[in-house]
Amino acid sequence: MLGLGTCTLCPFNLFADVIYLKSGRKIVAEILREDSKQIFISRGGGEVAIPRTIVDRIERSPVASAEPGEERGNPGTERQRDLPLPPPPGEEPSASGSLVIRDDAIDRVLLQRLDEEVSRDPSTGNLHRLAQGYQEAAIFLTRQGNPEGALDLYRHALRLAPNDLALTLAMAYLLVKQTYYGEAISLLLPLEDKHQKTPGIPLLLGSAYYATEDLNRAVAEWNKSLALQEDPRLREAVAKAEKEQDLAGSYLEQRSEHFLLRYEGREAEGLVRDFLNTLELAFRDLSLDLDYIPHETIVVLLYPDQSFRDITRSASWVGALNDGKIRIPVSGLNSMTPELARVLKHELTHSFVRQITVGRCPTWFNEGLAQLEEGATTTGLGTQLARAFVNDRLPTFATLEGSFMGLPDDQVALGYAKSLAALEYLRDTYGMGAIRRLLKLLPASSSLDSLLQDELRLSYSAFEQEVANYIVKRYGS
Repeated sequence: MLGLGTCTLCPFNLFADVIYLKSGRKIVAEILREDSKQIFISRGGGEVAIPRTIVDRIERSPVASAEPGEERGNPGTERQRDLPLPPPPGEEPSASGSLVIRDDAIDRVLLQRLDEEVSRDPSTGNLHRLAQGYQEAAIFLTRQGNPEGALDLYRHALRLAPNDLALTLAMAYLLVKQTYYGEAISLLLPLEDKHQKTPGIPLLLGSAYYATEDLNRAVAEWNKSLALQEDPRLREAVAKAEKEQDLAGSYLEQRSEHFLLRYEGREAEGLVRDFLNTLELAFRDLSLDLDYIPHETIVVLLYPDQSFRDITRSASWVGALNDGKIRIPVSGLNSMTPELARVLKHELTHSFVRQITVGRCPTWFNEGLAQLEEGATTTGLGTQLARAFVNDRLPTFATLEGSFMGLPDDQVALGYAKSLAALEYLRDTYGMGAIRRLLKLLPASSSLDSLLQDELRLSYSAFEQEVANYIVKRYGS
C-alpha cells in the first residue's frame, strides 16, 4: 500500500548570515566556510567566494554555531538533493563599480549604448563591456525575482557576443535553474570541444541530462567534469545516477504531453496509462489553480519499494518523494486508487512550486499547499490540532522551513497538519489569489517573514497566532 507521508526537499535560507561590504551593500546568505583570503557562501545550490578585501564586517546567524566542516542542520542535507551546479555567476560588481546598475535599477540607456558600441566596433574591449553589463543586469533581475527577464537579456547579449564564455555559462546556469534543460543542452554542446578544460560545461550538461532522465549522458558528462576538478558533491551525484542506471536497463517508458514515466514490467502497462491520465488531469487543474504552466517534461519514476529506498535514502515514513523527479514506490498496486491519485497530485504540486519559486519555498508552505491541492483538510484532526495549538505542542513555522526529515518521528504528522492549517487559513482569509502571489514573490524575497509583513501586514509571530486562532475558532480547544 502506498503511504500518504510524502516529502519534497525544498531548501529555504533559515540559517542566514549577513555580510556587510565596504561599498555599503550587504549580502544575506549562509556562510559555508572561510579562509584567510575568501568567504564562501551558499548561492543557487552551489557556493560563491567573496574576497575578504571587500568585506567590512559579518553578522552571524544566532543558530550558526556548527564547527568548520560540520553540516548546519537541514539546509546542508537539502543541498545534496539539488542538481549539482557550478558556483553561480558573481553577484558583486567589479572593483571599478557596476557598469549598468544605477540607484538600484538597470540603466537601460547604458545597455543600449553598449549595443551601439558593439554594432559600430565589435572590438574585444567593447564585447567584454557588453558582456559585463548584460550579466550585471541579468543577475540584478534574477535577484529581483524576474529570471525570465534575465534570460531574455542573456539571449539578446549572446546574439551580439556569441563567443563570450562567461556570458554563455551564466545563461546556461540560469537555464538549468529555471528547468529549461533542452535549451541549456543546445547552448552548451557546441562549447565542449572548444573549451575542453572548463569543468562547468560538462557539469551543467550532466545536470541537464540527468533532469531529463538521460542517465548515460549525465554520468558521462559529470565524469568529464570530475576529471578536470574534484567535487565530492558531484561524485555523490554520479554514484546516485549510477544506481539509477542499474535499474533503468530493466525499465520501460511511456510519454504523454507533459510527462515521461518510467516503470518496471509490462504487466504494469495498464496501470501506467492510468498514471498518465491521472497526472494530465492533475496538471490541468494545477495550471488553472496556480496560474502557471511548467515548460519542461516532468519525469515520474515508479519503483519497487526496496529500489525506492535504495535510490532516495528516505525515511521509512516517506511514501513518495519529489527531488526534481517524482519518485513513487508502487509494489502491490494493480489499479489507480483515489489514495494514489491524491498522492500523484500532491507530488505534482511540488513540481509546480519548485519551478514557480525557483526552489525557494519553505517546506511548510510547500507541503501545506500540496495537501490543499490533493484535497486534504484539517477536519478529521481538528480537535487534536486545536488542542496542540493551545498547549503549544507544535513545531514553529521557522522550524518547518527546513526538511521534515530532520523532525523527530512524533513531530512529523504535526508538522504536516500545521502546514495544512496555515494554507487553509491563507485560502479562507485571503483567497487563492494571495497564495499565488506569495509563490511568485518568493524568489525575490529575502525571507518569508519579510514577505508576510509586506503582503499581509503580519510578522511571523503574528502569523503563528492568526493560524492558531483560526484553528481554535473552527474546532475549539
